[in-house]
Amino acid sequence: MPAHRKSVAAHRTKLPLWQLVWMVGYLALWPLMTAKADELSPEQILAKWEGSVRPLLSTHCLSCHNTLKKSGKLDLETLNGLIRGGLNGSILDTAIPLDSTLVKVLAAGGESHMPPEGQLKDEEIAVLKDFVEVLVKSDLPNKLAETVDAGKDSAKGTWTTESDRIKLPKNLNPSMAIDVLLEEQWISQKLAVAPIVDDRRFVRRIYLDLIGRIPRPEELARFLDSTDSRKRESLIDLLLASDEHARHFAEVLDAMLIGRKEAGPIKRSQKIGWFDFLVRSIREDRPWNQVAREILLARPQSDSDAGSVWYLYSRKNKHQEIAEAVSKDFFGVRIDCAQCHDHPLSEEIKQSHYWGLTAFFNRSTNVDTPKGPRVQESAIGGFAEFANLRGASSPNELVFMGREAIAEARPAKDVKEEDREDLYTVPENGDPKVPKFSRRERFVEQILNDHPLVAKAMVNRLWGLMMGRGLVHPVDTIDSFHPASHPELLEWLAGDFAAHEYRIRRILKAIAMSRAYQLGTAADSQADPKYFSSSLSKPLTADGYLRSVLVALEMKDVEKWDSVENRVALAKLFPDVLAEESLATISQGLMLSNGELMQQLVNQENSKTIAACETLTDPAQIVNFLFQRIVLREPLEDERLRCLEYLNADQGKRKERIKGLAWALITGAEFRFNH
Repeated sequence: MPAHRKSVAAHRTKLPLWQLVWMVGYLALWPLMTAKADELSPEQILAKWEGSVRPLLSTHCLSCHNTLKKSGKLDLETLNGLIRGGLNGSILDTAIPLDSTLVKVLAAGGESHMPPEGQLKDEEIAVLKDFVEVLVKSDLPNKLAETVDAGKDSAKGTWTTESDRIKLPKNLNPSMAIDVLLEEQWISQKLAVAPIVDDRRFVRRIYLDLIGRIPRPEELARFLDSTDSRKRESLIDLLLASDEHARHFAEVLDAMLIGRKEAGPIKRSQKIGWFDFLVRSIREDRPWNQVAREILLARPQSDSDAGSVWYLYSRKNKHQEIAEAVSKDFFGVRIDCAQCHDHPLSEEIKQSHYWGLTAFFNRSTNVDTPKGPRVQESAIGGFAEFANLRGASSPNELVFMGREAIAEARPAKDVKEEDREDLYTVPENGDPKVPKFSRRERFVEQILNDHPLVAKAMVNRLWGLMMGRGLVHPVDTIDSFHPASHPELLEWLAGDFAAHEYRIRRILKAIAMSRAYQLGTAADSQADPKYFSSSLSKPLTADGYLRSVLVALEMKDVEKWDSVENRVALAKLFPDVLAEESLATISQGLMLSNGELMQQLVNQENSKTIAACETLTDPAQIVNFLFQRIVLREPLEDERLRCLEYLNADQGKRKERIKGLAWALITGAEFRFNH
């Protein structure tokens, strides 16, 4: 172990465990403890609303001021309603928050006292006063005012992101469309745009994004030596057609759709054929809408597609969890908040959508058959009612955002349904019987099929993967409260995606070929990242980091190191795909500095790169060799001098010093990020 890592470990042991945990917790809570009212984020304000304000209003105010009754045209059931105010206008005073009508009517003996009968406790009034101050000092009321009616169809109560400002022709090259619409923003915002990166930076970036590892020395040299004027496009095509791309993107989809928690379930999914199903879908560039249909219908037509059942099967008959996942993964919308009430910030997301989506899947049950796991479906049951915060009940109709409810015969309350054989058909392939009225089939045929959010959600995810953040950020919040940074671009790309059979490869190439993707680092440090006027650094995924280390250190017995167990161990510590933000943690630092896996990786018995260094007699050669192999460049002069000083400091520990230098490079930010 390098000397500087020993000192870190030794210093760490001086603190008792309880004190270390206390310090970590205190530091984590410090920003919240010290945040001023006008510094709270919309998410923090919403947490206050959900945690303390909504329950208080529900107890004392909603009997009159609810969405249906709206006494005085005031609806306090939603945050939007509170901000809009009532018959006499706003109930918030932005200049003097405590003079707000919402506050003044609570005072004992106050004019128009509320509630009409009874008096709120002092601590309850304090909660509302605090919230009013927080709310009016934020930009949330203005933001909601701009978005609350955006795209809202008052007749149907659904939401669309159609834009009337799209000017580009539909048959335009998609890379050109990207550049035209982004450049329009750059000009209007008067942004300094970063220059195009050189070939060395580009080749590292594109290898990481398309196949999930850094290039090998010979691959880098071949690209740098090429004089072909179209070599960037040729490389993009080559990588997209490779088996490594199919494997890498299948892992990305697996992480997005299932997540990576433990090695056991991952190995079982691989045994069932889920991963093979994803790899084949990417290798054949199958239309995404067809892949989504097969995943959500979960009735494989061949043994080669048997793994498609894993998405539903892995969730173990937890139908609400399935609904939340389906909405997020395939439509790009979080509906979790709509379980108990309509979404507080995005009025197009209704409680009926949450329970309607759950109803599409609540007749489904996992079964194990001689042919493997299957998800069977009943022809009866699944009828229920859900209650809102006022206690009013509604039936769980088959409905979801942007679509009319699907008609279904509903038995009377006192009638017990009979599960008869004539309600089913029996597949010839020996799979479980299928109901003639199948809720899952209705879902994929009438909800999923051609739903505009399916194209938008995938395009937004692909953009986020390649560019560091989505056009809608976070990527699974495509709603009226989170407008796209470039709505015309999202609309155009989604339309192009759908018009060209939902081919993922086409969109990936379009983004990779765009000027925006090939820009260098920040030219204007003050520019909002949502404008994409420079490249955004992206943390490598657990898979990408591990495989890049294996390439850089040229590990012996690669299959041993590239294991599910090692990737899962890293995935628990490092940001997974499309992380909302990248934050360093103590656990990451300890793993990188003293973790057993890192120790083994930099061992000369396992690494050909480190073993090769030991044959070099000149320390300067060692420094150059490690920089070229790991960070794919020559060291800067000050880097060279400091590394030489480190290597020459103790000739008796030359091997340990070489390992320490390799360790420093593979754990440094330059290596762990794509930039």
